[in-house]
Amino acid sequence: MSKTETKPEMWQRLCHAALDALSDLNYMRDEYQDILDNLPENLLSSRYCAKLEEVCDLDIAGALDTITEASDIDLPLGFGRD
Repeated sequence: MSKTETKPEMWQRLCHAALDALSDLNYMRDEYQDILDNLPENLLSSRYCAKLEEVCDLDIAGALDTITEASDIDLPLGFGRD
């Protein structure tokens, strides 16, 4: 946090960074889902498949919803300014 950045500004900056990171993760999760969806039958019970499923089962959309909610929150400004 810079000395000129307020807490609400920092909150918004961090929310935007988290949204960007989670959007990238969601894109990558979709890439792994495509791999999983096209996996040959002989690999469906492999450790590779289990790892793909672990990635694909992550609730990144839920995390995106939470960060969007956090970004939209009406933050306190401080004593006497609310």
